[in-house]
Amino acid sequence: MADPVSVYERLAERVQYPTSRLLPEIFRMLADEEGAELLLALPATDVELGGRPGMTVPRITEIMGDFYRKGLVFRSVKPEATKYRFCRDVTQLHDASIVWPDATQPFYDLWKRFMAEEWPEYLLKVEALKPRPFTRVIAVNRSISAKSQVLAYENCREMIVGTDRVAVTKCTCRLTTHKCDRPLEVCLQLGKAAAYTIERGSGREITKDEALKIVRDAEEAGLVHVTMNKSGHTNFLCNCCGCCCMTMPLMIKHGVSMVDPSRFLAVVDANLCTGCGACEARCYFGAILGKDGLAAVDVVKCLGCGLCQPVCPSGAISLEEIREKGFIPD
Repeated sequence: MADPVSVYERLAERVQYPTSRLLPEIFRMLADEEGAELLLALPATDVELGGRPGMTVPRITEIMGDFYRKGLVFRSVKPEATKYRFCRDVTQLHDASIVWPDATQPFYDLWKRFMAEEWPEYLLKVEALKPRPFTRVIAVNRSISAKSQVLAYENCREMIVGTDRVAVTKCTCRLTTHKCDRPLEVCLQLGKAAAYTIERGSGREITKDEALKIVRDAEEAGLVHVTMNKSGHTNFLCNCCGCCCMTMPLMIKHGVSMVDPSRFLAVVDANLCTGCGACEARCYFGAILGKDGLAAVDVVKCLGCGLCQPVCPSGAISLEEIREKGFIPD
């Protein structure tokens, strides 16, 4: 049998981070050496894996069931066989494994170290190779001017009402990093993602009314709505902060476009602005600055999230549509 270290290093390579020092240790906490060898054999069916020496289909079902719960594998069940595949990359491993129901504090602590020591350099390299960010911001709808066109796939309410099932999980970023005390159970899973979450036991099913309340509470807490950067459908609706999130702190620090903005821009009505500074304090991205005693928006930095508007006591801020609907990829 292969040396345990080399097995776990090979798993790190499979999730596209072969030079990581900490991912092999994370895998070691999730799988023994025998299990790690099985993970390296994926994708494969239970029948194929059950033909390996010392294995049977019932044993494979048991092992893979444990890995499914831990977020290491995904499965497709068909009458003839169940097919398993391994996590495709570090991000998927992070999001799936951290909400493993039996995760321990040492496991969280190891992920926290990874996010602090290895993730920034890795993400900057990966994002430089992608034509568009995987996620985008969704604006706070009450901030948008009446003349703007708000599409169903950029409206939190429509996304929630239009799906068949909703689940909520804890925010994987705040769960491990915990640099702030903002709400933890705020990551909404929609449709098939909700079914996956409920089956795994990594979250709980909620009603659409409960989901809408979570969205409202997230806005009040100053969290930014983020979803998949697609116009057709979405699997999740995250509510992110500027200190614990996987991407936003790096955007703030390095100015790299890791999340696409919404199609909207914050606009200040100088006739209503009192220069109180509430909006400036609210903006994670440094997009609102004081100028001549009034608020002014940096059009390059503004992501169009709209979180500045609810704290404006004079109602001087709104969101205006500045990008065509085709800005959001099909």
